[in-house]
Order: sequence, then structure tokens, then C-alpha cells
Amino acid sequence: MNKGKLIGGGICLGIAVQMAILNFTLPPEKLMFMVGDQNMPIVSPIILGIAGGVLLFSAFTKGKEPEGKQ
Repeated sequence: MNKGKLIGGGICLGIAVQMAILNFTLPPEKLMFMVGDQNMPIVSPIILGIAGGVLLFSAFTKGKEPEGKQ
């Protein structure tokens, strides 16, 4: 288990949840995430949630071990 990826994934998911809650509670003018000319504040929590999920998944998967370790 890679502790750095585990901590990073947890932080990303925590921030994504907080941003999603803010998206539902604040009016659209208070939370801005511009994509082109449109305000799309839900995009950033989705991206952070996916990144956090990938980090957590990769933290628990067993990768190829170096040659010297047994």
C-alpha cells in the first residue's frame, strides 16, 4: 500500500465532497468555475472525485516490485 497515494486520494475526495456541498448550498454567482464563457461549478468536484478515486485505487493495487525486494 502506498501511503502517499492513500493520503492524496483522501484529500482529493474530501475537497470534492466539500465543493459539491457548496455547489448545492451557494447561489451560482458565489462559486465560479468558468469553462469557456459558461459557469460550470460542478466540473471541478467531478474532476477531483475522479482523481481521488484513481489515487485510492492505485494505492491498494499491487504494482510490480523492484528486482532486489523479495
